[in-house]
Amino acid sequence: MDWMYIVQNAIEEIESKMNEDIDADLLAEHQFVSSFYFQKMFSALCNCTVGEYVRNRRLTLAGFDIVDTNRSILDIAVWYCYDSAEGFSKAFSRFHGITPIVARKNKSNLKVFAKISLLKNLTGGKIMLGSLGERGYIVKETGAVYYSKDMDRTLKWFKEILGWYGQIEARNDLNEGTYGCVNNIPIEIESLHIAPFTGIHLFYGEPLKQMVGFMLVQGIEQLHTFVKSQGWNEISDINVQSWGGKTCSITTIDGSILTFFEL
Repeated sequence: MDWMYIVQNAIEEIESKMNEDIDADLLAEHQFVSSFYFQKMFSALCNCTVGEYVRNRRLTLAGFDIVDTNRSILDIAVWYCYDSAEGFSKAFSRFHGITPIVARKNKSNLKVFAKISLLKNLTGGKIMLGSLGERGYIVKETGAVYYSKDMDRTLKWFKEILGWYGQIEARNDLNEGTYGCVNNIPIEIESLHIAPFTGIHLFYGEPLKQMVGFMLVQGIEQLHTFVKSQGWNEISDINVQSWGGKTCSITTIDGSILTFFEL
């Protein structure tokens, strides 16, 4: 299930209905997903609840209207679904730090909560997901086992070359990593367990000099471009297979081979 697309579609619906009642349950229903999981994923991806996003965006847009138009404050308040000018003024002051009257009088530069665009740069609003937006590709499913005798080095390679996330969860008496995970999505999101595991299990051992993972990916061209841009040239060309899919293989820092395919 592509939660980034689901949440982004919901954001687009929110943005088109700023002057209407917005209900999280209906947003989830329109995306054909559970409201419970939808709201958890929205919060995880956007770092705010649906209600907070709606409120912050309305107050941002209201600020533009206060400064740039001659519409009455009451008219703006009603347009953005506030019951009274007083209630709107209190919310406006909490968000912007000044009242609507002062903002209009002084043509103030007001606080802006930008529209979140998960599929572009993942930097709108308050979201901080780093390389997830820069990569341009998403692994759909995997669960490979990978052996390494220097797990810290291996983890660093996955982070720098593939733009993945990960951590070492167990070490021996010599402080060598004995078990860890790397994942195509942030650990905080994977830990919600609302989508299949799309990472790789790391174990201490002699690296296998062969293919250790065959992973379905969305955006194989973007994957290829991203890896090359990180200065890693141990990646094959993208090949079209007889079964209709596209594949490319990456030889890792340990000499193991990860093969990605796209249907």
